[in-house]
Amino acid sequence: MIAELQSAVSQVSSRKARLRGLTQVESVKIKVERAALLFRGAPVAIFASIANALIIFLIARSYVEQTILLGWVGAVMGVALLRAGLWLKFKISGVSARNLSRFARLHLSFMVLNGALWGALGPIFSVSGAIEHAILPFIIAGMTAAAIVSAGASWRAVLAFNLPALLPLAAAYAITLGTAGLGIAAIIGIYTLATSYLALTTQRMIDRSILLHTKNEKLLSVLRRRVDDAHTAEQRFRALVEASQDITLIFSPEGKLVYASPSAEKAFNTPSGVLVGKTTKEIVHPDDMSQFRSVGEKSLSQLGEVIGLPHVCMRGAQEGEYVAMTGRLTNMLYVPGVEGFVFSGSRLRENRHTHHVHAAE
Repeated sequence: MIAELQSAVSQVSSRKARLRGLTQVESVKIKVERAALLFRGAPVAIFASIANALIIFLIARSYVEQTILLGWVGAVMGVALLRAGLWLKFKISGVSARNLSRFARLHLSFMVLNGALWGALGPIFSVSGAIEHAILPFIIAGMTAAAIVSAGASWRAVLAFNLPALLPLAAAYAITLGTAGLGIAAIIGIYTLATSYLALTTQRMIDRSILLHTKNEKLLSVLRRRVDDAHTAEQRFRALVEASQDITLIFSPEGKLVYASPSAEKAFNTPSGVLVGKTTKEIVHPDDMSQFRSVGEKSLSQLGEVIGLPHVCMRGAQEGEYVAMTGRLTNMLYVPGVEGFVFSGSRLRENRHTHHVHAAE
């Protein structure tokens, strides 16, 4: 069990390592979880697109010809409604793995289209002579940041929006404003690279989180299976022991009796529950104590060591009669659920040679 858990843990990638050598199941799991994150983030992106389009209209209507601006706003709203309809369709039909994969592919196409519409603002503002208005770069920057927030699970989805949104804006500045425009275009280029790198690192971080979650599920599955197996084995062992005519006693390392099988009640004429908690001094005859301890010390040398006890006298009650027993003592100190010395044996047939004869005699 421990080896299996260690093997599962060792397969978790380090934070600095790239995700390589994944199994087919793990790769599919990551892709599906990415698509699920895109699906959950889509409403945020749709709302940001609508809200920012309205802000652009309210601020730029004094600088840009309203016919052009209304056409642009209508196009953005149309794409937003299509995206919302797509999202709602998949929401109703169910977010299965197949549906999520289809949604991710369609979502990527809509990101390209939406990015192109926002990128068109650069030429529109340039033609209208409003390219120097400060609202434009702030709005575009806000939209690209929103793309990372809503689509950070997919580096391609972020690029699908940011590249068509930022590159036309950089070109508009470079062409319209001359030297100053070239500087602004360079800044936009650096910003594009920075957001692309941020999107890539975000996706890798999400991939590692998904993979770690998958590994945790595997560990939990292993634990549940092992616990169930142990529980089943314990029930089987208990049933066998309790049905056996042999007497089974388990002593703790301190010498206290922690378990007595039902057959002990018949042997000692004492309820098994009364025996539990008694010490070896109370159970084993004084003349047999040295032999019993000696056998226990020998069994300490190795886990599972079995030492025979041809003859030992035990009793159940303090004033009860000693019973001559024969059996064996097994070291199970490091066996989970036992963690003690197990005596397994039976009563000696009473005759003139064995009736209450102590080892010392």
